[in-house]
Amino acid sequence: MFQPRQLLSKILGVLLAAAALSPLHAQGPAPVGNDLVQMKPPVAGQPGRTMQGVIITGMNGTKMMVRDASGEVGYEVAQVDKVTKAAPAEFTNGQKLIEAGNLDAALPMIKAVADKFKGLPTAWAQEATSMLGNIYVSLGRLGEAEAVFRDVERLYGGASSAGAKIGKARLAAAKKSFLEARTIATEIVSGALTKKNISRAESQLYGQAYFVLGQCAEGENKLPEAMENYCRTVAIFYQEPTIVKEAQLRIDDLRKKQVTTP
Repeated sequence: MFQPRQLLSKILGVLLAAAALSPLHAQGPAPVGNDLVQMKPPVAGQPGRTMQGVIITGMNGTKMMVRDASGEVGYEVAQVDKVTKAAPAEFTNGQKLIEAGNLDAALPMIKAVADKFKGLPTAWAQEATSMLGNIYVSLGRLGEAEAVFRDVERLYGGASSAGAKIGKARLAAAKKSFLEARTIATEIVSGALTKKNISRAESQLYGQAYFVLGQCAEGENKLPEAMENYCRTVAIFYQEPTIVKEAQLRIDDLRKKQVTTP
């Protein structure tokens, strides 16, 4: 027979084991990654679901694919409130190749990121998609660039979005429709030079717009004006590496012709 002390110890052991198995102490799926997803609340005023330690594997149409220990599930991106995910290595490596002037080598890396993650509500996913369009324009592949900028318009804010507008301006300048390109770009940069606390996204946008204005001025043989706008891209709004590289090439060429800023 159990002594009272032994019996009490036995009972406590059973209770502790039962508590560990109860729903109150049940643990969620074991973490499989470092990503975080915050869903929108189903009812206003209530907290939305949070998924930590997951892997966002990519986009499938309008669904964001999320993997945890129990498997992979797609969530409509419209129901997602916030995403935390580091940019993949291909994005960083692609940027470095762009900065080195090797667009042909950068293209497959940036394209892989854009194809897999376009529509994901993160700054780097939108940046990769826009960057892909810029690479195509720089390489003279305007049909492919136009398709990519349509994706930017569809996935990131509609026809009135800044990304859609700058895409149209870049294509117009590439097609030498300088009046159209200038009109769009001038609207985008309105107030840019006097604005304080500019975000990275705004810097990228303004840099592209001033580059377009440089192209327009150069196409109209207004070379000092072109030089000034290219310099604004390189010296002030330098966050978009594809555009900065192109602007620097135009500056170097204009310097050879002894062109200076106004």
